[in-house]
Amino acid sequence: MSDELSLMVSALKAAGRAVLSGTGSVHDKDTVVGVHDVVSDADVCAERIIIDAIRNSFPDDNIMSEEINPESLMEGRTWIVDPIDGTMNYTRGIPLYGIQAVFTVDGVPSASAIYFPAQDEMFTASPEGAFLNGERIRTADYTRLDKCILSLGDFSRKSETFREAQGRILCDCRDQVARFKVLGAACMDFAYLASGRTDLHIRFTNKPWDFLPGMYLAEMAGAVYDEDLYRDHSILVMCSCKEVLDEALEGLVPKFICSFHR
Repeated sequence: MSDELSLMVSALKAAGRAVLSGTGSVHDKDTVVGVHDVVSDADVCAERIIIDAIRNSFPDDNIMSEEINPESLMEGRTWIVDPIDGTMNYTRGIPLYGIQAVFTVDGVPSASAIYFPAQDEMFTASPEGAFLNGERIRTADYTRLDKCILSLGDFSRKSETFREAQGRILCDCRDQVARFKVLGAACMDFAYLASGRTDLHIRFTNKPWDFLPGMYLAEMAGAVYDEDLYRDHSILVMCSCKEVLDEALEGLVPKFICSFHR
C-alpha cells in the first residue's frame, strides 16, 4: 500500500469516528436549480480531519475539497476530498453515506478510498486492484440486461438537462432492467458496482469529489464505461463488463440521450 493510500485509510477512519458521533447542526445549501440540499457541521469537521492529515504528511500538495476548498485546480499532486457523500441520508439517520478521497497526479488517479462508517466497510483502489477491508473485489459476472440491477444518482441539483434525462431513464427504461436503485450517495453506487452488488450505474458527472474516487475504484475492479458519452456529454454509463455495456448502449442510452440534442 502506498504512503498516499495508507494516509487516506487512516484519515477516513478518523473522520468516520467523528461523523458517527456527530451531533452538529444542519444548514441549508444553495443549488443551481433551487432543489433542497444541506450541509452539516459533521461535513466540515470530517473535512478538516482529512485535510489536516494530508497537510501534516504532504504539506506541499494541492487539496480540492467540497466544503472548504472547492475551487482548487487539479494540477500536480492533488488530493480530492468529499467529507460526507450522502449528507441528506446522514442527517436523516439513513446509513447510506460515505467518506471518500482520491489522490491524483496531473488529473490522473493513482489511489482512492471510500469508507462507510455505519457498516465499517473500507474500499480501496490502487494500480494493484480494488479491495474491501483488505480483500480483493471484482465486478459481477455478465448478467443479461433485463436481469441487471441498475443504480442511478439522485436527480441533478445543477442541470435541468440532466434532470430531464434522469426522468426519462426512470420512466422509459423501466422494462429494460430488473431493478432500479437510487441510493442517494455516489460512493455507494460505485462501491456496489465494484463489489458485484449491482451490475451498472448511470451518472451525470459534475464535481470531481462526487464521482472520481468511486469511478477509479470501479475501474480497478474491472468496470468499463463508454468514453464518448463521458467526454462529450458528462454521462457516465459504467457497467460490470463490456457485454453489459454493449447492451446498455443499445437498450438504454437511446431512450434518454435525446434530452441532450434539443
